Amino acid sequence: MLILHGENLVASRKRLKEEIDNFRLKFKGEVIKFAGNQVDLTQIKQAVESSSLFGQNRLIVIENLFSSSPSTEKQKIVGYLKQNLPKNLLIWEKRKMDNRVLAHFKAQVFQFDLTPIIFRFLDSLAPNNQKFSLSLLHQCFDQDAPEIVFYMLGRQIRLLIIAADLGENGLIEIPEWKRKKLISQAKEFSLTKLLQLYRQLLKIDWQQKTGQTPFDLASQLDLFIASL
Repeated sequence: MLILHGENLVASRKRLKEEIDNFRLKFKGEVIKFAGNQVDLTQIKQAVESSSLFGQNRLIVIENLFSSSPSTEKQKIVGYLKQNLPKNLLIWEKRKMDNRVLAHFKAQVFQFDLTPIIFRFLDSLAPNNQKFSLSLLHQCFDQDAPEIVFYMLGRQIRLLIIAADLGENGLIEIPEWKRKKLISQAKEFSLTKLLQLYRQLLKIDWQQKTGQTPFDLASQLDLFIASL
């Protein structure tokens, strides 16, 4: 069993893809993927215990099992995995898992963390603070890929939009200390400005994916922060 988890989704997704590609290259086997919030115990058992139709090796991938909403079915699946520890199972989580949960599994575990400078950069976002934010942005680029910074920036703007529009009611799943920081930071912007910034990020994403810009992602993020 292999578990990949942590907030650095770019790095963990890359590792997930590498594991799947290596499996297919080495074993030429079947890869079965499940979403943690949709799968049931019967499906997991059938995938783990039954043979492939053509006698191939099989890799089962479950995404976001532990970060899905609590349910009786989820408890059954976790209990089954604790008892059986399937060797041909890979679990990918979009968040950092609790070490107390991980202790129940004799698995290879890889944690993908974000560098602290990214959080300093995100907290710095505010009108009339562009110079400081740009300095932190460049420090981020020294340690992490622009794609990681872009993803985290998009997530931060989304959370600020929710904070500006709904307040604490929209951030129930966020820890209290972070809710307060987001609500305070959101007050630095108007809701209209935050929506405008999010549309700019969507445009940057589209331009990068379609080659509709002469600038690389780092340069576009420079321009984006300067526009705050």
